[in-house]
Amino acid sequence: MNRNLFDFAPPAWFPIQDKNVLEHCRNIRREEMEYTNENGYSIRVVPHPCSAITIELFNWIWRSDVENKKTVIIFPNSWRTVYTAAVEMCNKYNVSGRNIHAFCMDEYADENGNVAPITYGRSLGGSFLREFWLAFREDLRPPLSQIHYYTNENIDHYSDLIDETGDGGADLIISATGWVGHTAFIDPGTRKFAADTLEEFMQLPAGFVDNHRLTVIQNCGTAGDLYHCPRYSVSIGPRDVMHARDHLERHDLGYLGGYSSWERMVSRLQLYGPVCKEVPASLYQLTKGTIYVSEEMAQPIQPLDLIAY
Repeated sequence: MNRNLFDFAPPAWFPIQDKNVLEHCRNIRREEMEYTNENGYSIRVVPHPCSAITIELFNWIWRSDVENKKTVIIFPNSWRTVYTAAVEMCNKYNVSGRNIHAFCMDEYADENGNVAPITYGRSLGGSFLREFWLAFREDLRPPLSQIHYYTNENIDHYSDLIDETGDGGADLIISATGWVGHTAFIDPGTRKFAADTLEEFMQLPAGFVDNHRLTVIQNCGTAGDLYHCPRYSVSIGPRDVMHARDHLERHDLGYLGGYSSWERMVSRLQLYGPVCKEVPASLYQLTKGTIYVSEEMAQPIQPLDLIAY
């Protein structure tokens, strides 16, 4: 059966409904993927984005040390391989993290708006403390007062805290796009990030989020127990993305392993689709940054009717 002889609309809860946009992004070839736009937003296809981000992070920490310069970074969770590798290099070459001011970009929450404590087993802030902060040799470790994670007490002014610490915004955000096209837990179609216009959307600060169903499924991971995955979160907002002065992203397969056409598609929607609140990570197109895309992610999207079962 030729798929072009059977047409249908995407589910209403998918981020993009415009079939012309979908076809454009679907048909971008590997040789067309790399570009740099007028904002300094640069796409680079590399064998291992995880390794590229690790070196970039180490370089940011090294420069903060040798230049003795306060450096504010918003970190994703949980990226154990990146954090431990970058910090191991710091420990090996005596690079101090004393000037790093870290902000966790998100955390789980319950239905009443209570932020998960770092003692919760799946806490994103707890993972960051273990994988990054505690991995530093004690004499090279940033002061704990410079490591910021969400609590019930700071969620209402978390974006203000980032701006105050970073003199108007973070120096860097490190991120990866989720299945619904989010960055952090800035999910489309949620009450927290509802806005009439893109301009209004870009001003929304951190807060409590009623997560999109695709985010809940993704967060479930390989465990497969949706009932054990928190339905709510707290997250930085689009304002924090726009205020940051630089951005680093990795786009590679591996959340669930193996072939994933949807991960390839949502990556393309962010990188080559319109800037829109329906794909929150598309905001990065308006900023300076580097997105490392894996060769595996850059492979063509295979139509479902060509897959042999």
